[in-house]
Amino acid sequence: MKVSVITMHNFPNYGSVLQAFATQEKLKEFSCDVEIVDYSGGEKTIGRGFAGFLLTGFRSGPVKALARLPVRLRQRSVYGGFARRYLNTTAKRYTTKEDFSGFPVHDGLYCTGSDQVWNPFFEENMPFFWVFLPDSARRFAFAASFGNHVEDRLTREEVDRIKKLVGSYEHISVREERGLRILAEQLGYRSAVQIVDPTLAMPPEFWRRLAPQPGVKGDYILVYKLGKSKLFDAVAKDASRRTGLPLVRFCSQSFGQLALRGGKKIILPPVPRFISLIDNAKYVITDSFHGAAFAMNLNTELIVCREEYEGGRITGFLRIVGQEGRFIRSCDELSALDLQTDFGHVNRVLAQERRRVDVFLGEVFEKE
Repeated sequence: MKVSVITMHNFPNYGSVLQAFATQEKLKEFSCDVEIVDYSGGEKTIGRGFAGFLLTGFRSGPVKALARLPVRLRQRSVYGGFARRYLNTTAKRYTTKEDFSGFPVHDGLYCTGSDQVWNPFFEENMPFFWVFLPDSARRFAFAASFGNHVEDRLTREEVDRIKKLVGSYEHISVREERGLRILAEQLGYRSAVQIVDPTLAMPPEFWRRLAPQPGVKGDYILVYKLGKSKLFDAVAKDASRRTGLPLVRFCSQSFGQLALRGGKKIILPPVPRFISLIDNAKYVITDSFHGAAFAMNLNTELIVCREEYEGGRITGFLRIVGQEGRFIRSCDELSALDLQTDFGHVNRVLAQERRRVDVFLGEVFEKE
């Protein structure tokens, strides 16, 4: 039986391509024919065609766009190269709603994958509801996310736009607890379940088979930052001072991010090295959900540093594994470095969560 997956595999981010790969490989345990729809409709995606990809950002000024050109080229090589090697994508690339008019419909299943596919702030998210398919098509959602919606609620306009679409799904699983609330309270879908991110649905040995050597000798603190925060940089330096360990700064978005900061700098390495750098670190300091998820999955000590409380993706995950104390908002809270994580507990929780994933997918594929 064929399963078509639509997800955010083209977003220039390590977590996005790895969750797409994990989704594909998990579904292959239940179906031998899994393909990912090569959809890249958003402005920031890496698959919109060479010219469109390079020209992205010119609306903010040609000088900034040209300055970012080396980064864009490197992103295309790193993330696009991983997708070509590891993802079974459709031969055709879809970038507009009109492209889907000739989409080949089959009698299998259609999966909305993980990541922020249902984030209402993304104007291009309607294809993630399979709006171009006939009503009879069999849809399910696998760890879908509404993202970090500010009020934890959809607007009336957003509800009106997607309520009927959500109702067409045979099975829905979401990644965050807030997703369950939105579905039940606003969209009238009360049979959804919460499961972990697809990267967590795969055990550590799966990821280690993919990962090369990290290329860093000795113990180190891996610094993986996506946002902009002076506090984060102060926390990283203080952590290095307290532990006596060098910083390894992992840059995924901008060369300029690291120009004036201390420590070894690793700029946009191949995707598998993202895994090995986390796996071999003594500590990981991050503001990234997938940075935190991989650290816990690979049993690396973790500090999540954000100036504002994040009430959804990261904190929800830390609560599941019993590690809320790993979230800090100031250098005064760096005593968390002295805490030893009970990884035996973390591993038992994640093993149980993987079984819940298998139960959900078993129900999806039961008729088959």
